Amino acid sequence: MTNLKLATKLSLFNTIAAIVIVAVLLFLIYNFFAVSVMKSITNEFVNADKFVTIIQTPFGTQYIVRKWDMYVASSDEKAVINDPYGIGYVDAQGIKEISDRYFYFVKLQPIIFGRDVTPSILFISMLRRIFIFAIIILAASVFFANYYISKRSVRDMKEFVNQIETLGGKDVSFRVAIKPKSVEVAELVSKFNDLMERIEAAYKSQESFVSAVSHELRTPVASLMGYVNMLRRWGLKDEEILNESINAIEESSKEIKEIIENMLLIAKVETLTREPIDLFEFTDEIVRQRFKGKEISIEGQGVAESNKEGLGIIISILLSNAFTHGQPPVEIKISNDRIDVINHGPKIPEEDLQKIFDRFYKGKDSQGTGLGLYIASEISKKIGMEIKVDSNDERTIFSIVSCKSAKEIPEKSDK
Repeated sequence: MTNLKLATKLSLFNTIAAIVIVAVLLFLIYNFFAVSVMKSITNEFVNADKFVTIIQTPFGTQYIVRKWDMYVASSDEKAVINDPYGIGYVDAQGIKEISDRYFYFVKLQPIIFGRDVTPSILFISMLRRIFIFAIIILAASVFFANYYISKRSVRDMKEFVNQIETLGGKDVSFRVAIKPKSVEVAELVSKFNDLMERIEAAYKSQESFVSAVSHELRTPVASLMGYVNMLRRWGLKDEEILNESINAIEESSKEIKEIIENMLLIAKVETLTREPIDLFEFTDEIVRQRFKGKEISIEGQGVAESNKEGLGIIISILLSNAFTHGQPPVEIKISNDRIDVINHGPKIPEEDLQKIFDRFYKGKDSQGTGLGLYIASEISKKIGMEIKVDSNDERTIFSIVSCKSAKEIPEKSDK
């Protein structure tokens, strides 16, 4: 069975299922007719003794048979009293076949009654043969019909598999280009092509990310190597060059460390889960632990369904961004499903607003890696949040908003 082709397996299983269902149905019908026929036969013999009157005379026992077609015999005398069928003395009970005919006998001591029931038995037998023949015809019809339909479906599946075999695990731009006749295979092709779309997008994103990271690391690494070479040549003798090189190496190392940590954060966003968070207590704890000595005011109360670790990273990035690129006072305003991080620095140009969440994007005066806001945006998507920006000449607001209410809550404006 395991070596059979799929079309044959489908045909066999469908045929067996159809046969079982039809066989059970036909058996019930056959059993109904068989029981009905036997019941009509046995009912005739319930009071069979009324068909014979026994009279004792000086000449012996006399029998008067009132029904001419009823076989009557005496079991005591082993003699036939009435034999319209010419079968002779028969001591039997129930159905008995005699000379290609069927008789039904009943013993009511001392009399044996019988009758020819050949038509009824032949009817039951014929019905049984018809049902068996019907099952055989049905089995053959179902098998070949299923085989034909399955063959067409499997042909589509086989073509689908043949096209996938050409993929070889390398070409992410590959799409299955067939038009299956079966709905199931057509849906499978559609789902596969959708999957390949996502894989291609993820592959290109990863490729772009690796390329960008390599480019970003090239500058600090080159700077690092340059100052190392300078140290080897003149640093040991010239204290000024030594101090300059150490400071430059330290800055380059910090930049490399920041890029690597940001890469690890991006890889981590896939595993974040959500829970109810008291936003005031949570934000206040982040400020006290990570921004000691910084003037940050917190106002409002609220709760959000999110991930603590992910939300903490977002808030930290936005606060760091506020101090690095904005100006005090820095404020945090809280409500249900929303956190606003406000700074009073210069307005973000319109052309930059469309790009600040892009990977490695830096403004004209930015000294960072260009990964902070990108990471914040990516994490927000994974924890059911969204980051909105509103910037004017007086202040800039980065709003962390729950996705379920992002369309309902307008961006705050103090204009």
